[in-house]
Amino acid sequence: MTVALVRASEADRSVLENLLHLYVHDFSEFLGMTPSEEGRFEYPALPLYWNETGRTAYLIRSENRLAGFALASQGSRISGDPAVLDLAEFFVVRGVRHRGVGRAAARELFRAIPGVWEVRVNEVNAPAQHFWRRVVEQYTEGQFQYDAWERGDGSRWNVFRFTSSDTTET
Repeated sequence: MTVALVRASEADRSVLENLLHLYVHDFSEFLGMTPSEEGRFEYPALPLYWNETGRTAYLIRSENRLAGFALASQGSRISGDPAVLDLAEFFVVRGVRHRGVGRAAARELFRAIPGVWEVRVNEVNAPAQHFWRRVVEQYTEGQFQYDAWERGDGSRWNVFRFTSSDTTET
């Protein structure tokens, strides 16, 4: 199976908006969210990925077909450390889940942007907890930190911290 991580440009904005609608819809199960009156789940921070330095958007392709996206940014949401890389959002469409697409795309992302990473996973999202624990354990060969974090709004998150490099063998 071929999986590619492709840097998204502003021309890909509508594609990302559509994928983000699906992503936020998936999260609504855990967070009790409802769509706008237009029937859409919005992601207001998307324009920042073309207007602020340190933010990068990627499309995930599998077998040359659209399969998801990844949004990464520079700066820890937890400590404020500007050097830390933050996996802001990561999504693989349901039709290709459980086939290794997400794992391959995550490895490509960590190799594409070497450094110290934080992957935050909402505590209520058990499937994501399982996925990220397996991916990070495999990618780092067990060399990662795992901590709990409570956001200002009271939501609880688990955080995986590790260092990636473009030469990591997995």
